[in-house]
Amino acid sequence: MRAGIRISSLVPSGLVIESVSDSSDSIIIAVRAESGVAGCPLCGARSSRIHSRYDRQAADLPCAGKEIRLRVITRRFVCEVPHCRRRIFAERFGDDVLPSRSRRTARLDCIVHHLGLVLGGSPAASLAKLLMLPVSSI
Repeated sequence: MRAGIRISSLVPSGLVIESVSDSSDSIIIAVRAESGVAGCPLCGARSSRIHSRYDRQAADLPCAGKEIRLRVITRRFVCEVPHCRRRIFAERFGDDVLPSRSRRTARLDCIVHHLGLVLGGSPAASLAKLLMLPVSSI
């Protein structure tokens, strides 16, 4: 009997899979936000007018002995409120999914954070390497 993994279970909630690329040591999953609108970080107005898109790279929890890398397709929106100083803004994914300017998903960051608290510097880095969790040497 063959046991399969649903690809959607590899992606944090709130993100939708666009494409999947598999190699011998990693899985690259292109994802985008589920919602079609985003709120301006300054005035809070919702906008659906897309200005452009760009890609972000984020590390996620490993699965089945493979590193999972997310290629997050981030959209830039136009704020249509006349008195708002922010004309163009990038969509936010929420601190429970992918914090702003983060290179790790929130669930990976939580595990790395707790490893650091329990074990401390070098032992935590060694265990993280055994668990295939990407961490920096600093």
